[in-house]
Amino acid sequence: MIGAKWTANQLLYDVTNPVRPRLLCKIANTSAHLFTGDTFEYLKPVSANETDVMLHSLGSGNESHAGTFPFYVTSASWLPDQSVMAYTLPRSADEGYPNGGVDVYLYAQRKTGLLFTYRTGIGDCICRFGLPPEVLAVSPDGQYVAAGHLTGKGSQPIAVYRVSDRALVTTLDPGVMWAFWDRSGHRLFLDRFGSDTAQSWTPEAGVSALNGAGAWSYLPGLSPDGNQIAYTAYVNPSEQSQPRIYVYDLKAATTHLVVEQLRTQILFVKDGWVWYLEERACTASDGCPGATMPTGRVYAMNLSAGTEQEVSWAFGDDPHGQGGDAGWGVFGPGEFWPAG
Repeated sequence: MIGAKWTANQLLYDVTNPVRPRLLCKIANTSAHLFTGDTFEYLKPVSANETDVMLHSLGSGNESHAGTFPFYVTSASWLPDQSVMAYTLPRSADEGYPNGGVDVYLYAQRKTGLLFTYRTGIGDCICRFGLPPEVLAVSPDGQYVAAGHLTGKGSQPIAVYRVSDRALVTTLDPGVMWAFWDRSGHRLFLDRFGSDTAQSWTPEAGVSALNGAGAWSYLPGLSPDGNQIAYTAYVNPSEQSQPRIYVYDLKAATTHLVVEQLRTQILFVKDGWVWYLEERACTASDGCPGATMPTGRVYAMNLSAGTEQEVSWAFGDDPHGQGGDAGWGVFGPGEFWPAG
């Protein structure tokens, strides 16, 4: 299931054959989790004070009620067992928040309350990948919440709170533009600005270096087994004209350039297999926000073989066609079944 952080769409594919995938479902304007190999859960608001969790069967199309949250929500970070959820609401501009802000709410131990508020910054990036996406993520073990959004001048650093007592545990360095959790436990990976190499954080050890890592500049995402991270970066971050795709191996502590060509938005679709976009240089008539743009081709690669193959889509199944206004923005790291 793929879907970038700044879109309201998720696309679920059968990737038994990653070169000839089959679109199973498009999920829009809600938040969903894969639950089994044949089912997914999603949020369905029913009133101002109630949101149902629905279990949808891909095989039969039937749906059943799987739980309820005592508030209205469509977009959130939540655990499939429904024990913990973090969600946000916009805050109007006032004396402490001249450009407005974001209220982060936490549901845990059957109680809902405001966790903290962060300021909205002033900024924009007329570039291929735009501003960093919002961070709102509950750790897989349900013990911590990371939240924040680096949007320019006035932004506040990403913060990590403990769920059990709702206390602030750490405020990350302002140079951390995005963060995401490991597949299990509560190790947080830190994606930093520019050419600064990626790091990790745990409450036990604090910030740690990742030996052999580079700068995970854009759209980093974990493999299903959690042993590798795929990402996009520029050969020269200051020029931003030659994007490449890389895979970092956490166990071997090595970084591998996947293809020495214009490629972007690499993501894992199953263990050992990745998809990514072919790019081309922009022309004056394209009106690109950056130096390159997608050609429309999606490639697949079995990393152990190293052979690039173009993905063949059934009519209407391609991510760009399903992405609507988001276009290729829907092409981002997601969830898997089996999970690892």
